[in-house]
Amino acid sequence: MILGEGDRSALERRFASGMRDEVTLLVFVDDSMAISKDVIDVAQTFSSLSPKIKLEVEKVANGKNQRMSDLRVENHPVIVLTKGDFSRIRYYGVPAGHELGPLADAMVELSNSHANLSPKARNIMATVRRRANIKIFVLTTCVYCPIVARHAYRAAIESQKVTAEIIDSQLFADLAQRHSVMGVPKIVLNDNTDITGAIQEADFFDKLKDSDTALIDSMYG
Repeated sequence: MILGEGDRSALERRFASGMRDEVTLLVFVDDSMAISKDVIDVAQTFSSLSPKIKLEVEKVANGKNQRMSDLRVENHPVIVLTKGDFSRIRYYGVPAGHELGPLADAMVELSNSHANLSPKARNIMATVRRRANIKIFVLTTCVYCPIVARHAYRAAIESQKVTAEIIDSQLFADLAQRHSVMGVPKIVLNDNTDITGAIQEADFFDKLKDSDTALIDSMYG
């Protein structure tokens, strides 16, 4: 990935001033897929900007990798943000364009084990009772997608129950079709709540709470 000097310097300053602990970018790629080189290139660029960003590359052969299976990562190529036993932020595709900023912010906030949430959003996250999955379908050219991507990243950092998956809807067209993605950003909460379009933090976390309640009610209703 080629960054302009201004962008590179800005990211270096952001990482240098904001990161406390090391974060590892765990990348799963298949050498038979041309896009894999681009994914590794992006991850290498990030790791070159800070000594606190480490890189691990795992190869997938015939769709299989034991570590990927252990982490319940279902698709590739993917970048998984990890820190200790944390592995709940996954970016499927190449985080370029408008998706660079949100992912960089996620690294910083994960490094500090602190999500930049409002008190209301933090209180809502404390009420989530079951494991929650957030899928955000994006395009790197979409100016509205970073808003909801940040919501998802922060939810995963805040709560051990939440996994956030950001999915490039163009590169993963089969997944986009499965979830009836007609526009981006498309938010899928627990596979039972769909929202298309950018929404602000308060609305996003209210929808996540409602989705969690619906998931529980479906078990006992």
